[in-house]
Amino acid sequence: MAELSLNRRRAQQLLVGGAAGGHLALLLAVLGFAAASGLSAALSAAVAGVVTIAFFMIGQAVQVLVADAPARRVLIASLASYGLRVSVLGGLLMLALANSAQIAWLDPIAVAVTTIAVVVGWLSVELWTYSRLRIPIYDE
Repeated sequence: MAELSLNRRRAQQLLVGGAAGGHLALLLAVLGFAAASGLSAALSAAVAGVVTIAFFMIGQAVQVLVADAPARRVLIASLASYGLRVSVLGGLLMLALANSAQIAWLDPIAVAVTTIAVVVGWLSVELWTYSRLRIPIYDE
């Protein structure tokens, strides 16, 4: 396997760090809702957490793929990825609203709290990882 470039390795470290934080927050949320509110809330938390992690993981994977590209291409790829991911989430929301009777088992509090927890977990560990990347600030 070919060695990753420095930019790709840094982007991959951010992906791994963020994913670790997101998964930890997801696990804590599922366990917390299982203990506090039962199986339905735990399943709701799991669904919300998996969707949130997928949203972030796809975006960060795009960053890994284009890490060595020129800045304009990175910007276009990032914006296209974001637009596509938000559109898919919007489509899922439309389906959920149109079929609310079939998803009545979803606990809205578990979904909201887990989504926020996973976002905070992902971003916190990603920022912590970023602070340890040791990116030189001066030209060599």
